Amino acid sequence: MTDGETYREISRTRKLASDVVAAAIIVAAGALLLGLGIGTDVNMSKLIVPVVLTALGMILLVSALIQFNTVTMYLSMLFLVSAAVSFVAHYSPSAGYAQLWPTYILAPAVSSLATMFMSGDFKFHIRLIVLFGVPAVLLSLMSFGVVDMRIIIPALIVFAGLAALYVALAVRGTTEE
Repeated sequence: MTDGETYREISRTRKLASDVVAAAIIVAAGALLLGLGIGTDVNMSKLIVPVVLTALGMILLVSALIQFNTVTMYLSMLFLVSAAVSFVAHYSPSAGYAQLWPTYILAPAVSSLATMFMSGDFKFHIRLIVLFGVPAVLLSLMSFGVVDMRIIIPALIVFAGLAALYVALAVRGTTEE
């Protein structure tokens, strides 16, 4: 929120809609887990965390859209990316956490991408996307065995130096960045 903006109270209708949708998502997640736990041989220990993370992410996403809240949108994407990684790690025959861990570094970039359109502050979010996206892509190449650590680590160091140079040159006496 900038100095010129004022805080707007959320209407009761929007708050009620947000709460009702959140309750429905919680009930649906619980019913899904209960249904799968009763009559199937699904390994529940692999399913609980991704389902709960997805439910939390969906609650935050719907709340962000109803209340037009960029912080809630950002948080929703963090939960949804984590849920996706958990699902893939548990159920993919070829990719586990050993390959997918760079996605957690990518999560802030994905969150910024989603939030960028709601906030309208493209320049700020593009910088965050680059700051988290470049290391995540480089580390993904390493985790999948495409490029060796001897190349990735120096590339990350060069990127960190370039990012520090950008900050040093871009700030020039302003306190916002």
